[in-house]
Amino acid sequence: MDSRPLPAWLRLAGFTVSVLLVVGSALVLWLDGRVPAEVPDDAPAYATADLLAALTAVDRQGRVDVEALRARREPLDRFIAAMAKTAPATSPERFPGPDERVAFWLNAAHALVLQQLLDTPGARSADDLSRWQSWPIGGQRLTRAAIERRFLAEAGDGRVWLALFDGSVSGGVLDSAPFGGDTINPQLDDAARRFLRRRATVTLAPPVVRLSPRITSHEADFLAALPEGRSGVLQIVWAYLPESCDGLFPGCDTRADLDRACGVAFDRCRVEPMEEDRRLVR
Repeated sequence: MDSRPLPAWLRLAGFTVSVLLVVGSALVLWLDGRVPAEVPDDAPAYATADLLAALTAVDRQGRVDVEALRARREPLDRFIAAMAKTAPATSPERFPGPDERVAFWLNAAHALVLQQLLDTPGARSADDLSRWQSWPIGGQRLTRAAIERRFLAEAGDGRVWLALFDGSVSGGVLDSAPFGGDTINPQLDDAARRFLRRRATVTLAPPVVRLSPRITSHEADFLAALPEGRSGVLQIVWAYLPESCDGLFPGCDTRADLDRACGVAFDRCRVEPMEEDRRLVR
């Protein structure tokens, strides 16, 4: 057996690979929100009333008055600080059911975006609000990306993505009330209607219907909600389009517009994703 020591370059290469594996594993845990976080004893009590106070800075079109939000910074920060002391994300006692789980994580994601709007005064795009910044929530350090991937995606409900506010013109339309477990279904329906009333999310250009990537990227979730015998994501779009456009959404497309463009069976159109408008909605 050859007992000669390994060449220095080979030992260095092995050491480098080991370090990279350790760093890579740590990075994966960080991005996936699986790094433990200290649970402070002095964290405030969790109360959606604090988030409600912050959301009074949101107008009927979902735009955020940043100066008004700044004046409500204290309850917003208190709401986020309280999440550090909530039960662990995997704990069954945290949520009585799936509706409460979805409501909690949508509220969490929205509160974090609002805080980032205050802490990133030079931001011009939603991409300036990092999805990789982390906060202590339920004993773990969680990023917005981890919340979306681990907790919101598991709902399997396409409406969740239409409700999810990320600060962008093409994102979900922020409401002035927090989500609640006992009201989540009508709230998600309302969020879908508000989302689809904007040119930034659906445009008719027969034979093409251009839809937001929020819809095309989660098409399987939308199709799973269709009743037996129905197919095609335009069935869902039609259900949430308005009968007519009111003053809040001038120039929006209606159900009748979609019928005329694509036929009542929607077989005259094909769906293509549109480019997102990542500017901040202010």
